[in-house]
Formats: sequence, C-alpha cells, structure tokens
Amino acid sequence: MIELLIKKIDKISEILSDDPFSLTFADITKNTNEEQFTNSENSNLKDYYLITNRYERLIGGVINILGQQKVAEIQFYVEEMQRFDGDWICIGKIERYPLFINKENGQVTCLFGDPLDQNYVLESYGDFNNFLLNYFLGEQYGEIGLKLVESGGSINTVGSKEDEWYKMLEENGLLTQ
Repeated sequence: MIELLIKKIDKISEILSDDPFSLTFADITKNTNEEQFTNSENSNLKDYYLITNRYERLIGGVINILGQQKVAEIQFYVEEMQRFDGDWICIGKIERYPLFINKENGQVTCLFGDPLDQNYVLESYGDFNNFLLNYFLGEQYGEIGLKLVESGGSINTVGSKEDEWYKMLEENGLLTQ
C-alpha cells in the first residue's frame, strides 16, 4: 500500500511542476539529502519515516507535513500535548494548528485551539497512511476541523472542497474514495 501512496504523491508532484501557480496551494518536494532518519524499533511509525525521509515537505491546501530534515524545528509544540496520553512528535500543521503523530500507536491527531485556556479540540485521523490517503489525498479533506466546528470553535471546517488543492485532486481523478 505504501508503494501506491508514493506513486500517487509522485504523480501529483509531476502535475504540480507543470503549473507555476500551484505553489499558491501546494508544494511536494523530494528530499535530496542522503541522510535518513529511522526508528526501526517502532513498526507503527515505519510508513511515517519512509514518507518523511523521501519528501522534504508535503503541502496540500491547509495540510503541511514536514520531512525529517525540518521536523525538529517544530517540536516546541509537543509541550502542548504533554497533558494528553501518549508520546508525541509534531509532524506539521493543519492551517496554523499543530499536527502530531503518537509514537506509541501511530495515530495522527491535530490540536485545534489553545489548551492553556481550555478552548481546544483534539481531532484524530487514524494512522499515518489513513491520514494521507483519506485527508491529504482524499475526499475527507473537506472534513478537516469538523470537530472544531461541532464544538462551536469555528463557522467552517478548516479544509474545504472549494479550495485549489481539493479541486486539483478532483480534476485529475486523484481523490481517494
């Protein structure tokens, strides 16, 4: 399954490279550095490390996943997750909200809001593959931030089927159903 995911991301990268205006809503950059970061002791994170070693960044619409070369720069967000169960790695952002992966079970979660003032929502997206296939590349992209909306934190979801990323996936027949 991971091979199909990589093939799909590479195809999207080719499509984006033909359109200079795509940088306004997407950027898929392959890692040119030979150095690889791995955590072979944790099978729950195997695919996460494979993807984030291969790509320097995956930006699609409101989702920004950083590669291993850059992920250390955003680990200060992990402090905000200390109050929740698990051991976390901040892997990027959804809009301005930090996106995490749980080291123990591989589940991807976004922290919408501010835990300091108790005005926050944790939204989970399943494991890393599920997140990439169904939210980053899939029809559920438009549901990102739904829990935040349901709790009264926002009028609209963060992701939208009306944004350029979703439209590009749809127009090229690349949405994961």
